[in-house]
Amino acid sequence: MIGRQILEDEEASPNYRIRQVQHRRTGEVSWEVVESASGVAVATGLADRDEALRVVRGWERLSQRLDGGLPGHVLVH
Repeated sequence: MIGRQILEDEEASPNYRIRQVQHRRTGEVSWEVVESASGVAVATGLADRDEALRVVRGWERLSQRLDGGLPGHVLVH
């Protein structure tokens, strides 16, 4: 997390968290999607919270359509 400060952090689904971060050098504020199990950011530089939530919902829908879901995912109804 060097160079970034977390402004907000919330659970978006059983598989993902969303965070609002501010880059210390530029002051730029953006959102990112983080995989809950690993803590790895899987989508960064998103413009707003709604965009981050759309990404999460899209991946959750994809996981529901695949037999057995995405690897490592908790299946959501």
